[in-house]
Amino acid sequence: MAKKRAKKKSAPKKSFSSGYDAANGSNKRRASSSILKREEDVLKERARRSLIGTGQYLYRNFSVVSWAVKKHLDYNTMFDFQAQTDYPELNEQLESLMNEWSLPFNCDASARFTFQQLLRASEMRRVLDGDIFWIKRRDGRLGAIEGDLMRTPGEVSDGERWFNGARVNVDGRPLAWGLHRRADYGNVEFLRKIPAQNVIQLCQFDRFDQIRGVSPMAGAFNAFQDCYEGVDYALAKMKVEQLFAMVIYSSNSSGTGDHLRNGDGSYDVDFGKGPVKLEMDADDDAKFLHADGPGYATQEFVSLVIGMAIKSLGLPFSFFDEAHTNFFGSRAAFLHYDRSCKANRSVLLEALRRVTVWKMRQWILEGKLTLPSGMTVLDVAYEWVHAGMPWWDPSKEIDGDMKAISAGLDNPYRVCQRVGTDFEANIKKIAQAREFAESHNVPLTFGEVAEPVEYEEDEPVEEEGNEEEATGNEDEE
Repeated sequence: MAKKRAKKKSAPKKSFSSGYDAANGSNKRRASSSILKREEDVLKERARRSLIGTGQYLYRNFSVVSWAVKKHLDYNTMFDFQAQTDYPELNEQLESLMNEWSLPFNCDASARFTFQQLLRASEMRRVLDGDIFWIKRRDGRLGAIEGDLMRTPGEVSDGERWFNGARVNVDGRPLAWGLHRRADYGNVEFLRKIPAQNVIQLCQFDRFDQIRGVSPMAGAFNAFQDCYEGVDYALAKMKVEQLFAMVIYSSNSSGTGDHLRNGDGSYDVDFGKGPVKLEMDADDDAKFLHADGPGYATQEFVSLVIGMAIKSLGLPFSFFDEAHTNFFGSRAAFLHYDRSCKANRSVLLEALRRVTVWKMRQWILEGKLTLPSGMTVLDVAYEWVHAGMPWWDPSKEIDGDMKAISAGLDNPYRVCQRVGTDFEANIKKIAQAREFAESHNVPLTFGEVAEPVEYEEDEPVEEEGNEEEATGNEDEE
């Protein structure tokens, strides 16, 4: 008789736990995901368009979002071109050509924006949409293309790798872009594929395998929308409070009544005729409808949420509420914010560098620009200088800058750049002002310290006894 085999007891399942709490699941918070994707798979084209639409809706309708974006632009998009070669004539020629090209009909394909305005509008779209594209045209102008118009074409060749409107190689480098244009009823239609070397993408990347940009405000859109809707509801509630309404509770529908009671037992009250004396039965009551406005706690919470939301652009809360802190707190907040802007400005500076090199090569081919012998376009020294910020406390800060320059810790060029001025232009204007003042016999001084006046010491006053002795000595002589 065959022996029955004993069933093996299944071993208890082992629960694997990481030493990091954030990697372990918990029913107290959202479950962690172990599936890691490239950013283009996390935010695909349809979801990207939805995110862009949310940002544009909030910018149109919520003043706080519009203010935050414009404040970001004020500190990040104001640049001036300065040629810095060793040849003064070449510097003047370069700056003159750049100023001429910056006019709307010369730099913008739509002839609407100066180059400064084009840069500001492009940064706005980058912040709200994630990225924007400049197409370098043969006529020397830039064509600005909004991010949602770069899409994957409907038909692609076999073996082509397309992600969110970009054809890339195995390293993720864009080779071409799928350009579309707007049609009727919100639709788009495909135009053509544009080689990547003819396109400048304004985008700030956060990951190494990222191809398209994501709005830095994406994490704050929900908070902004909740605040917008909450404020809208609070305003609607306030409007109800302004309506003068009264409710009358009557226990006797057919009582004797008084001069305000109708024949059916109801009250007829008209406050439009002026003050009213309301006489009611003993069991009747009247109350005014009213509702308390947003309480202090609600106001504080809304301010907290807005403060967290504007951090998506690095803006300090003192920018939103000027009474939030004192002068020194505002100054410290600005210095920290200005430091955080440098990374964002570097994105724009790279785009400006590519535009400058492209334009200098065109000017050379057109015969408008001639470089010294042996100098190439890449050898030309120039800088896009940020506008800077004026002195907050001029008397103290100027004194500190002068001491730093005297000690060799700073230089006039960097100080002028920090406050948004050009040192060499200042020197030229000062020389021009001196020459003009001298031609009209008007003394003009700039920070000249008057020479110290030497005073003769008074002779010491002698006492009376000493005078007599001195007189006696003189007589003897």
